[in-house]
Amino acid sequence: MCAGFPADNRNGHHRVNRSDQPARYLEISNRDPEDSAEYPDVDLAYRKGPDGRGIFSRKDGTSY
Repeated sequence: MCAGFPADNRNGHHRVNRSDQPARYLEISNRDPEDSAEYPDVDLAYRKGPDGRGIFSRKDGTSY
């Protein structure tokens, strides 16, 4: 099974396992250093810092 989420779509997305068995998923990325994400339904934003590590914050920039 495969799921894709289009870029620039303002709807948040998530996965829900409604079975009684563990679920696994494989996430693939091109590791673009300029990549970022916003999750409007939970006021969460992600970006990479100068050191390459991920930074999670609220969309106004305050720490999450």
